[in-house]
Amino acid sequence: YDERNFHCWAYRYYLLERLCPSSSSSSDLEKFYENELSFLRSTIGVNLSNYSAWHYRSKYFDKLVDNNPSRRCSLLSSEWQLILNAFYTDCSDQAAWFYARWLLFKQIGIELINEDEHIKPLEELDYIEPGNKWCMLALSQLWKG
Repeated sequence: YDERNFHCWAYRYYLLERLCPSSSSSSDLEKFYENELSFLRSTIGVNLSNYSAWHYRSKYFDKLVDNNPSRRCSLLSSEWQLILNAFYTDCSDQAAWFYARWLLFKQIGIELINEDEHIKPLEELDYIEPGNKWCMLALSQLWKG
């Protein structure tokens, strides 16, 4: 048994997309996406290295934000907190860093990155875990931004 099996994840996504008709109301879609994100959060909590769970989290996060743009800022903030928790749990785990890169540069966007929320926690992590290549890479990309 391997909970990271991408074939199973792809099939799960396929089935869920078929079960959730596009004609559903906005509130029904929002509930569906939130339930899926909750499941993915618990899956990631069991295994931070589950690239598949992180990947499908990005898909459903996109859908949730697209479905309710007014919640974008609060959703991004809570998602960033999830990532920071993953970093402080195991800062050498690549999966969370790849997801963070997607979140920072595809969802948040360089123009919305702020020092207190995004950069300072990574500088603190760099101080606690000196030499962590993922942290140094993220900081260099943010500073360059």
